[in-house]
Amino acid sequence: MRQNLLRRSGPIAVAVALAAVLAAQAQDAAPPDDAPASAPAVEIAEPPADVLKSFVAKEVRAHVYFLAGKKCEGRASGTEGCNVAAEYIVQRLKEWGLEPAGDDQGEYRKYRQEMQVLLRPFSGQSNSGNPTGGMAVTYNVCALLPGSDEALKDELVVLSAHYDHVGKKSKKKTFFGADDNASGTSALLQVARALATEGAPRPRRSILFLWFTAEERGLLGSKHWCDNPTLPIGNVVCDLNIDMVGRNASKELHVYGNASSPDLDAAHRKAAETSGFKFLAKTGSIFLRSDQVNFYRKDIPCLFWTSGLHKDYHATSDTAQRIDTKKVARAAQHAYLTAWEIANLDTRPRFVKMDANASSGPLGVILDVVPREGLPARVKLKDGQGAALVRTVMDGSPAAEAKIKAGYFIIAVNGQPLPDGDPISAVEEGVRRARGKKKVVLTIVRGSRTVKTTVKLQ
Repeated sequence: MRQNLLRRSGPIAVAVALAAVLAAQAQDAAPPDDAPASAPAVEIAEPPADVLKSFVAKEVRAHVYFLAGKKCEGRASGTEGCNVAAEYIVQRLKEWGLEPAGDDQGEYRKYRQEMQVLLRPFSGQSNSGNPTGGMAVTYNVCALLPGSDEALKDELVVLSAHYDHVGKKSKKKTFFGADDNASGTSALLQVARALATEGAPRPRRSILFLWFTAEERGLLGSKHWCDNPTLPIGNVVCDLNIDMVGRNASKELHVYGNASSPDLDAAHRKAAETSGFKFLAKTGSIFLRSDQVNFYRKDIPCLFWTSGLHKDYHATSDTAQRIDTKKVARAAQHAYLTAWEIANLDTRPRFVKMDANASSGPLGVILDVVPREGLPARVKLKDGQGAALVRTVMDGSPAAEAKIKAGYFIIAVNGQPLPDGDPISAVEEGVRRARGKKKVVLTIVRGSRTVKTTVKLQ
């Protein structure tokens, strides 16, 4: 019965269903005459129809073209371009009337949470146009929409996206990061504007919006917030993270982390009935490559939405012109609906520790992609071929038993070269197909040698 209630048609339906159950029980056991009166049922408004219609591509386009434009210079954390992007977000929040939720200055709060980051080139950007060699200030951007229920408003539904990218290689070569992650940043801006609409009903719990910096440096912005929260992290009931939602099939997104809570999964699937997206529950190493993982490590349930990798990932060709702005607007609506459902639950969403394979895949590795222009000369590929970089090898995993190490490149699975567009998914799919045979043969570049390594699967 409880699970069916979670998969409800709306918050009002829950109240009606519960009322029917209580009425039936009352026929069998009426309360004594001196029993206290029960609290009145809380009526929860449905998401306003006019707000649901306000998620439009035109607004997305304005955000994406600024954030992935020349003024922001690729948004490398700690650079002036990244700070310009942060100021753009802050100004929108002020316009819409959201409360600052960043650093506490005693008499007031800021919209920013300050941190420091080391300025250095990214992989493939030697002789970079980014300044190097010292520490610089960068910012998380934080805003709050207070909830409407006095009993629940201290609890926080976090919506997050990282707004930084990898910057410039030279004055003429900028990594604009339109999909990664001006798309998610823009989607989150749309959600903030929609929830702050004047006169619109507010959800019971408060909504905390977090735009993280230094994600590309190793999820540093979200780690800094989780270790130094500007509001009590014990009040956070979940994190809903948006990272790269502007490319690939227009009505498809991947969802990760839904195994961390059946309640989040139910809310997400309910939202999909309106947003119209097709979703697949995904597992694999990509779960550990975006900001929600720092909340998961604090035993906070999370969802991570992405449209997946593509050939322009971390390349100079990831430009605003390539973004499907209608898809970004739809992703924003989906995030809004999911947050609305969760913020109106009677109880906090449950947390479930996921199987390790849901994070690191059957190989037990964390993979990443390096753009072809940034690959070492020893990784020799033909046109259309790609490579997956091994970032981390989990202790005791099949990859560790096969003596695969961080820094190796996988270029083929069972003799099948990886495609340039999405080599990580190709590795995961190739391994999945091989699991029935309990082994897979990987072609690996280690040092100056290219070798074939057999991995025994569990």
